[in-house]
Amino acid sequence: MTPQKYGSSPEFFETLYRKAEDPWNFRNSDYERHRYAAIVDNVSDRQFRSAFEAGCAIGELTALLAPFCDSLDAMDCSLTAVDTARYRCRYYPHVHVRQGTLPNDLPSKMYDLIVFSELGYYFTREDLAVLSTQLWSKLKPGGRLIACHWLGHSEDHQLHGAEVHEIMCRVLQDCGDLKPPARGYTLQRWSKGNDEH
Repeated sequence: MTPQKYGSSPEFFETLYRKAEDPWNFRNSDYERHRYAAIVDNVSDRQFRSAFEAGCAIGELTALLAPFCDSLDAMDCSLTAVDTARYRCRYYPHVHVRQGTLPNDLPSKMYDLIVFSELGYYFTREDLAVLSTQLWSKLKPGGRLIACHWLGHSEDHQLHGAEVHEIMCRVLQDCGDLKPPARGYTLQRWSKGNDEH
């Protein structure tokens, strides 16, 4: 599962983070802060024993998720971003941030929570379908998968955000709890087994 466009390669992201520590203004953008709040709102009803955040970037969302997790693994393909995320989460010893790409470096352990945000449109339709199945397989019974993606257009994306969620719904054979699009993004939550939507 290798990205087919330079705009979705690890080298592309590493170059961005070397040029600017926060290239998408994760810290101060109203869009990002609203998106983070929506994701946190979908996890704040319980404490998760183990969680995984794919594509954690500089760790802004990671730090917000940390209080609701006993253990949180976060991963990004850019080592520069990983270093920044580790510093951002330095006060959370239960947060572990490492460099890696999907699906090659998908952790072998199982999780109660998986957050897949602003990442799905960097894959082809076929690769995203396979990855969706793999992420679901890493979710424990009673666990929760949350996906959140921008609904705008970018030449760096291989898929539109709406396509990402359509593919995930088809693969998981369930549309879960789909929130109405808000402020330019869509958020969806799937529950496995005895966890209610």
